[in-house]
Parts: sequence; structure tokens; C-alpha cells
Amino acid sequence: MSAESAPRPGARGHGAEPASGAAPRRGRRRDAEATRRALLEAAGALFDERGFDRATIRDIGERAGVDPALIARYFGGKEQLYIAALADEGRIARRQPQVADLHAIAERLLARWDRGGTSPVRRALSDPAPADPDQRALLRRIMRPGVIDPAKEAVGGEEAALRAELFLALLLGVSAARSNGTLSAVANASRAELLRQLGPLLDALADAPPRADAPDAPPADAPDVPPPADAGG
Repeated sequence: MSAESAPRPGARGHGAEPASGAAPRRGRRRDAEATRRALLEAAGALFDERGFDRATIRDIGERAGVDPALIARYFGGKEQLYIAALADEGRIARRQPQVADLHAIAERLLARWDRGGTSPVRRALSDPAPADPDQRALLRRIMRPGVIDPAKEAVGGEEAALRAELFLALLLGVSAARSNGTLSAVANASRAELLRQLGPLLDALADAPPRADAPDAPPADAPDVPPPADAGG
């Protein structure tokens, strides 16, 4: 038998057993997927509890039951893990609000941002520099289910998308002012007081404004008012 025709060690066929490395490779792949999922779940829970700044890589690894160094291996770092946790489909579904109400959404967002500090997502949303298309798509994917869609449902009407995004822009501005401390009254106010002051603005956004091309009708009992005389007459 020539060397070329001799069966290779571990080759399939003629009753040969599968290559010994195949099963371990599948096992390692399953282990990697399980590790990645454990890190996502642990990170998501800790980010919810403590916010981005106070959730440490070490704590995330300990809760996941894995070496914290694996965060860099599977995600690249803490910021990338944070974004991956927010963009995770399962977590997005669980975070979907049950009630479409601007006041409830505002309270939830401000509480999360007060607790969590300056997260990568909030920093990206507040950055005046144009985002690249992939980043814009990711940010919309993260914000749409938990904020934009329920806000659109709450306001309704033809301009629901615009008013829902104005709602988010308003809260981002308030949160940024609280973080940097430049506007001291906003920074020092309690969250309850902020929400009380924001209430009329949220109600105005929730009520559909009149269309620009629809003239305002005068009250039925309004007296007739003659047009003003010309200045030269």
C-alpha cells in the first residue's frame, strides 16, 4: 500500500472513529457561548443595580462565575460589554415598559441616569458630533423598545415620532445638566422636584398640537374686531 493510499489517522470511513479533537472543539464552543451569556446576564443585572460607573469588571466576573479577564476576550472591554448587554434581544424584551406613559418613562430614565453616571450610550446620545451609520443604528435599536416606541404610543397622533424624540432629547439635556453641574438649580434639585416641574412640558408633548395649516377658529362669543387702520390713514 502506498503512502498516498494509506488511511489518515482519525479519518472517517472503514469504521474509523471520529477525530478525537472534534468533540472537544464543540464542547469548547458551547463553553464559550455559555461564558459569554453568563457575562451578559451578570453585567446587565449589575449595570441595572449600580449603573455603569459603579459596576466593576471584577464584580461582573464574580457574579458570572468566570475570570474577569474574559470580558476583554469576548467583548473587548467594559464599554463594549455594556453596549452588548443593552442591545441583547432578551434584555430588550424584558425591559419593555408595560405602560406607555411619558411621566413613568421620564421617572425611570432619570432614576437610571442619576444612579448610573455617564454611560457610553448616554454619552453617545449627547455627543454633538455626528455618529457613524452603524452607531446610529445601534443606538436606535437600544432606545426604541424602551423609550421611543412607548413614548410614541403615549402621545399618538400624526407627529408622534417627532414628539417622542423631543421627549428623549429633553430628558437627555436635563440629565446632562445634572451631571456636569453647570446649571446648579437643576443639578441640586431632587428628582421628584424635577419631575414635578417637567410635568406640564410632558403633558404638552402628550397632547397633539394643532396642525400648522389649520387656522385657529375664534370663540363663538368673541366680538367682531375691526382690522387696524393703516398708519397713514
